Amino acid sequence: MVQMEDVTRVGLGVMLSRREQLVMLEIGLDSIASASSFVEYMCDSYGISKSSVWYILKRLKDRNLLDFATKDEPGKILGLTRYGKDALQTVERSKMEILNYFTDTAMHETVGIHRIGIYPV
Repeated sequence: MVQMEDVTRVGLGVMLSRREQLVMLEIGLDSIASASSFVEYMCDSYGISKSSVWYILKRLKDRNLLDFATKDEPGKILGLTRYGKDALQTVERSKMEILNYFTDTAMHETVGIHRIGIYPV
């Protein structure tokens, strides 16, 4: 269940979860050559599963916040649309809070793994 503090309104009727906001912040104003490489980056950096990142990218694309290549439209770069860039301004107001949330979450998960692993903490 998504709690109210986990979502932010970025436009008329558009609410974004913390993960969606994180993806938008990480894309920012950059043009990323490959959505696949971005998915790998998000998995490695934040421990979010590949399927979750792909799901988020698809949701953001369906909301016209970003665009990227598909089988039907190869060659497009991953980047925010004009509407996505406008929404990014709203998301950036909470940038540090969002980044700290995911950094803290990843840190706690790593510590938890070490506690049950062969390396005592």
